Amino acid sequence: MRGRRIASAAVALVASMAAIVTTLLTAGVPSTAAIGVAAPSFRLAAPSFRLAAMADPLSDAQSQARQLQAEVTQLQLQVEVAGERYDGAEASLAQLVVAQEQATRAATAATEAADHARAIADTTTRALYTSGGITGLYASVLTGRSPAQLQAGLHSVQVVSDADTDALAKVGAALKAAAAANAEVASLRIKQDELTAQAASANTEAQDALAEEQSALQGAKAQVVTLEKQFQAQVAAQKAARDAQTLADARRAAAAVGLVNTGGVSRLALLAIQAAQSQIGKPYMYGAAGPDSWDCSGLTQWAFAQAGVVIPRTAADQYAAVPTKVALGAIQPGDLLFWATDTTDPTTIHHVAIYVGNGMMLAAPHAGTNVQVEPVYLDGYIGAVRVG
Repeated sequence: MRGRRIASAAVALVASMAAIVTTLLTAGVPSTAAIGVAAPSFRLAAPSFRLAAMADPLSDAQSQARQLQAEVTQLQLQVEVAGERYDGAEASLAQLVVAQEQATRAATAATEAADHARAIADTTTRALYTSGGITGLYASVLTGRSPAQLQAGLHSVQVVSDADTDALAKVGAALKAAAAANAEVASLRIKQDELTAQAASANTEAQDALAEEQSALQGAKAQVVTLEKQFQAQVAAQKAARDAQTLADARRAAAAVGLVNTGGVSRLALLAIQAAQSQIGKPYMYGAAGPDSWDCSGLTQWAFAQAGVVIPRTAADQYAAVPTKVALGAIQPGDLLFWATDTTDPTTIHHVAIYVGNGMMLAAPHAGTNVQVEPVYLDGYIGAVRVG
């Protein structure tokens, strides 16, 4: 019985509370001040688990890995750009050595010619002085007794006078040529100093970027470095898929208007590709042009040299020197592909690779990698050229 009374009381209490709630909903809820009821002292209890005030360790590591990946990518780009500047300075220095040798020979020959002309002029001057000069010669001629002798004498004097004038003129011209030749040698020496300074500056910049990259990797936690590599691989795969689709679309568009070459790959292109393939696995090193290591433009220059074609040393110069530019959808094996920091300005080109077909290219990518075949990527892509 007691249990039933308790149950009945509970039911009555619930019914009473329901009635109160209904009344409140119908009439509106008055303020606690209006009804003189203290504000309820109960609250929703804070959950026993709280969101951590600190970031999730895994998320934090992933964020650091993304930052590290961006930093490493930027530093690799700096090495490439500095390496190309170094290559350009070194190539110019090599040409300068030849120009200096030629200028020095020209200056020596001009100086010797000036000395020879001066010696002839001195001999003529001494002879004229001994004979009393041009005036003395005329005086001796005028003592001739016959018109024929006078005419012959005057002719001889004119010849001597012309020879004297010519000798002096040759001296002047020879001295001027010698001065110009020596000035050219001096100018080339100044240029040599400038190029040497440029090469040293580029070398320092590349070394600093490599050291900073190494420091960043060593300073990061092992977990962050591992995540960075995973993130880099993931990003590379996503970009490869996206760029492959872009390349395929461009190729279909080019084929639709007849821009794709269906005549096959040239022998020259095949030889260049075969040469480059023989270097797969050798390490990248900025400023290197073989045989044990390569940078991007050193590899392409050497590969085409094996096919009998001479192209410049740097990527930017290679792009500028080859007149046949190729649309993305029309590229074929053997074409050179280029990347720049500013895709509207070919002078900012810093990387080059050889297209080998099927969306793949052969390149010496950047520090820490080897010569390899990899998918064509389009971030920073500026264009392609066809050699030969």
